[in-house]
Amino acid sequence: MSEIKHYVEAAQGRMPLDLKICGAKVVNVFNDTVQKQDIGIVGKKIVCVGDLSSHPAAETINAEGTYALPGFIDSHMHVESSMLTPANFAKVALLNGTTSCAADPHEIGNVLGFTGVQALIDAAAGLPLHIYFYAPSTIPSAPGFEDSGFAVGAEETERFMNNPGIHGLGEIMDFNGVANGEDLILSVIETAARHGAVIDGHVPVLTGWKLQAFRASGIDSDHCVDNPEKLLEDISLGITAEVQGNNMSPELARVLNEAPVNNRLCICTDDVSLTVLLHNGHLNYAVEKAIAMGLDPLKAIRFATINAADRMRLYDTGAIAPGRIADIQLVPDICHPKPVTVLSEGHVVVKDGRFIAEVKENTFPEELYHSVELSPLREEDFRSLIDIDKECGGTALINMMTITGSVFRTAKVQQELPFSYAGDGKGLLDYTGYVKLMIFNRHGIRQSAFDFIEGMGDISGAVAITYGHDSHNLCVYGSNDRDMAAAANAVIETQGGFSVAQNGKVISLVPLPIAGLLTPEDPDTMLKASDEFCEACRTIGFTSLDNPLHFFTFMPLAVCPEIRCTDKGLIDVVNKTLLPLTEKITYKE
Repeated sequence: MSEIKHYVEAAQGRMPLDLKICGAKVVNVFNDTVQKQDIGIVGKKIVCVGDLSSHPAAETINAEGTYALPGFIDSHMHVESSMLTPANFAKVALLNGTTSCAADPHEIGNVLGFTGVQALIDAAAGLPLHIYFYAPSTIPSAPGFEDSGFAVGAEETERFMNNPGIHGLGEIMDFNGVANGEDLILSVIETAARHGAVIDGHVPVLTGWKLQAFRASGIDSDHCVDNPEKLLEDISLGITAEVQGNNMSPELARVLNEAPVNNRLCICTDDVSLTVLLHNGHLNYAVEKAIAMGLDPLKAIRFATINAADRMRLYDTGAIAPGRIADIQLVPDICHPKPVTVLSEGHVVVKDGRFIAEVKENTFPEELYHSVELSPLREEDFRSLIDIDKECGGTALINMMTITGSVFRTAKVQQELPFSYAGDGKGLLDYTGYVKLMIFNRHGIRQSAFDFIEGMGDISGAVAITYGHDSHNLCVYGSNDRDMAAAANAVIETQGGFSVAQNGKVISLVPLPIAGLLTPEDPDTMLKASDEFCEACRTIGFTSLDNPLHFFTFMPLAVCPEIRCTDKGLIDVVNKTLLPLTEKITYKE
C-alpha cells in the first residue's frame, strides 16, 4: 500500500492510526479558533482532526487539560548564539516547543568560512529539531569597517547556493550598501535571486525611499522592527516584519493586534544568549512576553507557527491540520507555553517535560579547535595611546559610546580625558571612570583598536570574550590594562571563550573551543558556568547589566546603530563612516 493511500484510509477510520492524541484543545491557526478535538497521525503526518473516538490507533496519548499547538517555528535565528552545539541546542529548543528554525550561520562563517558553515550543517544532520540553514550573505557585516576570517561575494554565494544543505540567503546586513547601490552586496543578492532563494533582511534605520530601494532589491523581510512606525512601513511595502522577543513592547503588541490578518507578521528570536535560553526558554519565551504585553494569544501563536512556515516556504508544517507534518506541542497554559509533550514528525521527543529522544552528538573537524590566531598579549599592548604633537600632557576630547536603552542602541558622546606624555609622539590617556573596550583581530591580522564606554559605573577588573558579533574578534572590556591582559590571555590559551579578571587574576573562565564560539559541554554544565561568569561580572562592578553576556557579545556589532567599535576603530553605523578617536587636543601651557 502506498504511503498516501495509507493516509487516506486511516483518515476515514478504515485503517489504524499510528498515534491518536485525545482530548486536547486544538489551536487552529487558520481561523483563530480553539476546539476540543482529537488528532490522528500516521507516520510523520497528521491525517485527521476531530472526534476520532471510532478511529482505531496503535498508540494513544491522553491530552486532556492541555492545548495542542503547532511546534514553534523560528523564522530567523543563529544557533551559535546559544554557544551550544546543534545537538545540545536541539535538546533545549525542543524542550521549549521549537520544532523548526531558519538558522543563519554567519557567526561561524565569519570565523571559518565554508569549513565552519559545513561543519554546522553536518553537526545538525539527523536531529529531531529541523534546522534550515541560510547562506551567510554579509561577511564581514560592515565591509571595509571590520576584518573577519572570511569574506562573501558573488562567487562565494554561488558556492553556498549549490550546497544542498542551504535553504536560502541569510540576512543582508549591509543595508546602506544596498540602498546606495554598491556592487558587492548587490552581486550577492542577484546570485541568490537567480537560484530562487528566500532572501532575509536586516534594516534597522532605513525609511522612505531608501527602505523602498532596499525592498526593490528583492529583500522581503526585516527582523529589526522595534517601533510601531517601522512595523507599519515594513508591512505596507510587503516586507515580512519579524519582531524579536527582545524588541516586543506594549505599543508593538497593540499594532500587531490591530493589523489585518496576513502572513507577513512573525515573532522570532534572532539571538538568544546562553543564559536567557537556559533560564527563560526559546521562542516560547518571546511568545509569552508578547502575550504579557497585550498581544492576543492566538495571534502570537500564529505569528510563531504558520506565518513563519509560509515565510520559510515550509508549506507542509506550521499547523495542526490534515496533510501537515506532526510537529506538535501540548501546553497546559496557552499564555505561558511551556510544553509537557512535544512531537517531532510524529515521534514523541519530550514527555512529561523531559527530553527523551536519542540524539547523536556529531563531531567537529579538528580545524575548528584552532581558530584564535593570537599570541599572548602583554599589559603594554593595552595602553591607551594617542598621537600628539608636543612633548607634554594635556586633555583630549574623545568620541566614545553610551548606551541608549538597550545593547542594540548606542550613541556618540564626547568627553575630555587627561593624557600624559608617553614619548615617541604619543600621549597616554587616563580613562579612570570609564570602561575601555579594546578589540584585537583574531584571524591572523595584526590589528587592534580601542574606545571607551561611559556610564558603566565603578568597574574594577576586566572581561574578555571571543564571541563578539559578527566578526568575533577578541573583545576586552576593563578598567585597567593589567586585568585586561589577564582576561584576554585566559581565552587565548583556551582557544576561545569568556573570562573575568580582577587584581591580575582570572576569577571566571568559560572555554568555547569550537571556533571560539561553541562548547561541547552539556547545557546544564554551561548554565552553571555562565551563571558563575555573570556573577563574577557583577563582582567587578558590572551591576547595571541585566544580562552581561548579552551586552559583551553585542557591543562590537558593526551594523547596529548608532556607534560601534571594531578592530578598525569607531564606526558611525548610520552614516557608514569611521570616526576619529580624538576630536580635539589641548596641551598644558
